[in-house]
Formats: sequence, C-alpha cells, structure tokens
Amino acid sequence: MNSFLTRRAALAILATTISSPAFANHPGENLDARMFEMEPYFQAIDAAQASDFELRDSEGNTVRLSDFGDKVVILHFIYANCPDICPLHSQKIGAIQASINDGPMKDLVQFISITTDPVNDTPDLLRDYADRHGLDTSNWVILTKQPHQSDDVTRLLAREYGMEFTMTADSDMMMHGAVTHVVDIGGRFAAKFHGMDFKNVNLILYVSELINNDQHRRREPSWWDQLTGVFQ
Repeated sequence: MNSFLTRRAALAILATTISSPAFANHPGENLDARMFEMEPYFQAIDAAQASDFELRDSEGNTVRLSDFGDKVVILHFIYANCPDICPLHSQKIGAIQASINDGPMKDLVQFISITTDPVNDTPDLLRDYADRHGLDTSNWVILTKQPHQSDDVTRLLAREYGMEFTMTADSDMMMHGAVTHVVDIGGRFAAKFHGMDFKNVNLILYVSELINNDQHRRREPSWWDQLTGVFQ
C-alpha cells in the first residue's frame, strides 16, 4: 500500500509540475535549462550518441543499446555484492520505474542495469536481483559480459559513461559513485542525474518531456505549418 501511495503521489506531483509556470509551454530546446533550474543534481550531456554496447542478459540473449533506439533508456551500473550504494540506487530506480509504469510512458521507457562484476555475478544471481530490488522485468534488463569478452569489459564501458569502478586492494569491493544516465530516443546521450538525492519526479518529468519532444518532432505538419513555411 505504501509504495502504491508513493507512486500516486509522484504522479500527482508530476501533473502539478507540468502545469507550473516553468513548464507552462512546451519546453522543446529549453528542456535542459529548465531542468537545471529545478534539479541541482542534473547535468545536461547532449552528446551526439551514447556509447553502444553488445552484452548479454541473464538468459544469455545478446542485448545492445541500439536495440532500444525507439525508447528513452534509463541506465545505471551496479554489482550484486555491493553493500551500500548499489542496492540503494537500485531501489530508487525501482521506485522511478514503478511510477513510470503506472502511466502511459511504460512502453516508451527501457531500464538497463549493467554489472561491473561479471565474474561473480552469475545468471542465477542476476535473475534474483530484480526481485530483491523491486524492478519490473517487463521493461528492465540486467546485463553482463559475453563469454568471449574480457572480465573488465563492463568496467571499461562504465568509464566511457564517465564512471570509475575501482577494485579495493584488500577486498572484492569496488569504490564508485551513483549516476543515473538518460539516453534519448534515437541514442543521444541526453543527461545524468548524480547521486541519490535528486527528486524522482524530476527524472520522471525529464523523461516525459524527452518523449514529448520526440513526438513533437515527428508529428505531421499542420496546414498552418505548411502555409507559413511558404513565406519563410
């Protein structure tokens, strides 16, 4: 019941935020600037293309970032044996996913977790990860290396996304931060939300507006657009 109320509250806040003066008009190209005003942990990236990858899921299927080119992708790096940051980060992502999946955006958003410890994170352990952290497998997948890839391939991928997972000398733990990466429809690396103090609703709002922007770009020109285009 509590998680249901939390999701409903997030959606209510989202509706209120969208109707606020900051988002009274379609944000369009001003989306990053407006989000920066609202969320101190937001970083606009706006890179031409996010680093693609070819990894595998817990069932052995090959998965690429480009497989989800028609969706907004929310991506983060974890490892199952992490004692603190990873489980908290995954639970936060799970709450965000639950709010998104309660609405019409579910089919337009894909969640991806990538383990940086593929040697120890076995398929059975990865399959259990979703249940332990409240992640919905209908639009979430956890990825690991393929058999022919090196053991550090996912740590090197994390570095391409600006993150370091550094093995400690006296244990099998890794030192790292928490970053939530957002890849726009079409594969553009749009933004990062740093740490775990950002407001869930702001990430949900950002994803919603990325989807709106894509739909706005794709819509058929109206008769007014065609008429005014003649005189430009």
